[in-house]
Amino acid sequence: MAAKSSSVVRPAQRISALRSRNAAAAAKNQVVFFDYRDERKLRRFINEQGKIIPRRITGLSAKEQRLLTKSIKWARHLAIIPFVSDQIK
Repeated sequence: MAAKSSSVVRPAQRISALRSRNAAAAAKNQVVFFDYRDERKLRRFINEQGKIIPRRITGLSAKEQRLLTKSIKWARHLAIIPFVSDQIK
């Protein structure tokens, strides 16, 4: 029998990939700045439900996570990003 080639990404694999990518990004950039107007960058730290991904998964420091949270909440307040994704509505 041929081995299964699965294109489905399991949640654990996705979290692991996200953790390593974000930790590398945070380590590479010494100056961390989350602009509330940068929707693409903020969406990387939000899951499908619209929740902010915890820092144990993203690999950010506590200070960076606080800055990220403030930026995401301000972007939600200004309607740049939605509070809840369209899939949940």
